[in-house]
Amino acid sequence: MSKILDYDRRFSDQSDTKCAQIITKSTTITKDILEDLGPKSASLCGRDYNTRHLWVLCGLSVLFLTSCSCIGLMFGTTQLDDYVLSQITLKNDTLSYQMWKGPAVKTYLNVYVFNYTNVEAYENGDAEKLQVDEIGPYVYEETMEKVNVKFHANGTVSYQEKRVHRYRDDLSGGRSPNDSVIVPNLPMLGAAATGKDYLYPFRLMLSGVFHQLDAKPFINVPIDKFIWGYDDVFYSVVKDVLSFYRKLPLEKFGILGTRKGTSEDVFSVHSGVNNINKVKQIDTFNGNNYLPYWGSEQCNEVKGSDGSAFAPMDVRRRGPISVFNKEMARTIKLIYDQDVKIFNGKVTAARYIMPKSTFDSAERNVDNECYCVDECSPQGVFNTAAAAFGAPIFMSLPHFYNAEDEIKTGVDGMKPHQVADNYVLVHPTLGFAMGGRSSLQLNVQVQKSLGMSQLEMFENDIILPMAWVQMALEESDLPDAITNSIYLVSLTVPTIELCLKYGSILGAIVTFVSIVIIVTGTWSPRKRR
Repeated sequence: MSKILDYDRRFSDQSDTKCAQIITKSTTITKDILEDLGPKSASLCGRDYNTRHLWVLCGLSVLFLTSCSCIGLMFGTTQLDDYVLSQITLKNDTLSYQMWKGPAVKTYLNVYVFNYTNVEAYENGDAEKLQVDEIGPYVYEETMEKVNVKFHANGTVSYQEKRVHRYRDDLSGGRSPNDSVIVPNLPMLGAAATGKDYLYPFRLMLSGVFHQLDAKPFINVPIDKFIWGYDDVFYSVVKDVLSFYRKLPLEKFGILGTRKGTSEDVFSVHSGVNNINKVKQIDTFNGNNYLPYWGSEQCNEVKGSDGSAFAPMDVRRRGPISVFNKEMARTIKLIYDQDVKIFNGKVTAARYIMPKSTFDSAERNVDNECYCVDECSPQGVFNTAAAAFGAPIFMSLPHFYNAEDEIKTGVDGMKPHQVADNYVLVHPTLGFAMGGRSSLQLNVQVQKSLGMSQLEMFENDIILPMAWVQMALEESDLPDAITNSIYLVSLTVPTIELCLKYGSILGAIVTFVSIVIIVTGTWSPRKRR
């Protein structure tokens, strides 16, 4: 039995050795056959070349042509740029659409309220001017989502805005939203201003209604309710009366009440599919291309961005851009300021600012002349009464900055030297917003008329500050998905583009020189006989 096993072992070893020899010899034989089948040299342009070198020459030629094609593609066309721009258009189920729709981005509303501290003394004639004390900020975190989104065949997208707010005690310096303040009674002052255009008997009757409902020019109200809405008997009566003619936008009056919940206003913006330079530019507002409030088509035209992105080509040449503000029912122009670094100096942004002339009088800025209804606004404030049911609401910069002296000194406590920035940080090539701040002040004008005894203590047409609000979007608060996208389009894509451009040039040069060396025989000498 052992002899049989030993014989099998010797036979197996001999088989392995023979197999290895066969494989080695077959490889050598195959090489010899291929060399015999193909010529060892070939003639090209009167010169003899090694066949292997010809194969190298062919490969280099292919690489050279490929490099030249890349050069033509990168320098002679805009295909890569067009592809990148196409990624910011609004298409269903895309990353750009999801980021636009929300509610990923968080913004912060910093509310500063002017508390009137000497109302009783002023009403009694013991104080010459009203005194205000600015308190704040009261900070609310806001998330906005676009709802009821519909894509249309003409390349537009319609939607409504839904906002949710959360009070941030940690950012408010320990202030409570239940703090009480004394502020102007805007519903009452608005009704008085509207009534001044009616006959004396009506104004007398309206004054009697004020007396019966105990409506006074100033009210004591908690901060949170003043901002988002409080119960007011007179406002409820007016709302019920006007319901037969025109519905008021708020169930309860609050200075930011229109930003609460789902807005009834319907925006329609361009998706950018038909024209990339119109991406997220407003097409219609509540179905209209023009507003009914102002004195010319230019001022009534609904145009500008929704605030999330701007015309890429305008941004690239650092030209002016614009944003539509529905609260003021007008378009706000923004001008280029400078390029700045964000994200720890890694990303460049184009900084656009709102010019100081935005709220200039028509005498200083003729572009504002078409916003004059009946009469023009004083210097430094903007009258929104036409879009606010006739209520004498005036917008301005905080503390009446850049307003005329009579307005600045109308009440004590203003600090008009304090400038609050209004700017937006825009991606320098794609045009989407990466951060910014907007600071605006809400004011009410007292319009006296004969028969309104409740307003006798005021100087006529005095403008009373109510609050100013700073809306801030900080780069540090952007979600990771948006931050990663910003890094991708700001750093990665330009790096790839540079590599493709100059890599193709280098590749063309290297392959061309190599081809010349081979052809001239410097690398592969002529075969000697």
